Amino acid sequence: MTTMTAKHIVFAGLTALFASALPAQDLTVVKAGTLYQGRGKPLLKDVVILIENGKIKKIDKGTKIPWNAEVIDASKSYVMPAWVLAHGSGGLDRENESIPVTPYLTIMDSVDPSSNYFETARRHGIAILHILPGNATQVGGRGVLLKPSGRTPEDMALVEKAGMKMSLQATRGSRSQHLLQIEKAFKAALDHRTEILRQKAEWEEDKKNGATTVEEFDVDKKIDKLKKPLLEMLDGKVPVYLYVPGANDVANAFSLIEKYKLKAVLVLGGDCYKAVDLVKRYGRRNPGKLRIILGPKQEVVEKDPVTQEETLVCPAKVFFDAGLPFALSSTSSSGRWGGSSGNPALTMPWYQVGTCVRHGVPEDIAIAAFTEIPAMFLNRAKRFGRLEVGMDATMQSLAAAPMEPESKVRMLLFEGQIIYDRSKDPRVKQLTGKPTQTR
Repeated sequence: MTTMTAKHIVFAGLTALFASALPAQDLTVVKAGTLYQGRGKPLLKDVVILIENGKIKKIDKGTKIPWNAEVIDASKSYVMPAWVLAHGSGGLDRENESIPVTPYLTIMDSVDPSSNYFETARRHGIAILHILPGNATQVGGRGVLLKPSGRTPEDMALVEKAGMKMSLQATRGSRSQHLLQIEKAFKAALDHRTEILRQKAEWEEDKKNGATTVEEFDVDKKIDKLKKPLLEMLDGKVPVYLYVPGANDVANAFSLIEKYKLKAVLVLGGDCYKAVDLVKRYGRRNPGKLRIILGPKQEVVEKDPVTQEETLVCPAKVFFDAGLPFALSSTSSSGRWGGSSGNPALTMPWYQVGTCVRHGVPEDIAIAAFTEIPAMFLNRAKRFGRLEVGMDATMQSLAAAPMEPESKVRMLLFEGQIIYDRSKDPRVKQLTGKPTQTR
């Protein structure tokens, strides 16, 4: 063996050693026939999306495909951001609808990964879900931001303190009694902390005078664990998702938000669109703070009290005409959200978007209401809701352009990983007798 050969062997060994110490690059390439990046961006034809470690690294026609990249051929598909659900209550093995004040509960204890709800979400192109407790409570508990795939709740969880659920739906008395119980819960939590702080001041005085041997007084450890989540919400560390069942409850919602300076997202149900002027005035007084999620029922029949003439109203169109941004939502298959019926179409984002467009909401605005706007409400606008360089590669490929009857989801990707493939969907195979074309 020559000296030069030995050097080559040593060099090769060191190269392999250092290479093994470097993190492996997870590379994926999506060939997109048509790419919709988001509102305000032009449609791109026949482009390549390079994904590295779950992030979009490059979008270009002439992107060279790395030899070690997994290639997903969506060259005959319409690729767009995956849907983002900012408020939902499906996928739970049980819901707390009996104990009115439970800020300490988390839906992590109730998420059922095997639920058909998550399977349906994947089939409809929903990749991000914010699941919260139901509406028949006062302070319902903490919601969790999830992806709709995983073997355990921990596998699915993206953010475990995504929001606190509250509801103004009076199920145990009048609206005023309901509101009073909420404020009682607030007062009890605040009084508890005041007492702990009083004890700390007393300890500090004793320590100064040498009247105590206690070395430290940790306020955080002294706070009751059952009250701590509510205090985090009152301190603005966790946003509150406030369900407002009807127009008559909107004023109370704003009063509560302003009195306690809540970081709030309004979840509007029923006929809240009738209070649009009140909502608009609040938005003017609080620029940048108004966040609205509309219920899945986007067609409401109004009857004139005198003529009995019926008119079909789209709440989203009312808020659009008022210049108010909003997020759309879908229901679970049970239809419990906001008292809506069990219409299976209400589980489909495309149905919600299409309904809005049919009533005059521009298509890009309606799509944004199920992509980038809910992502913004969830403080994830830099990760989800659009397809741009640096953002997460969370997208869906469709069989046809939006609003087309054939526009079913072929594939769903979360951070560059396929979490739904229609060609492998057992329910599709059961209905058709054979898998459909994938991409």
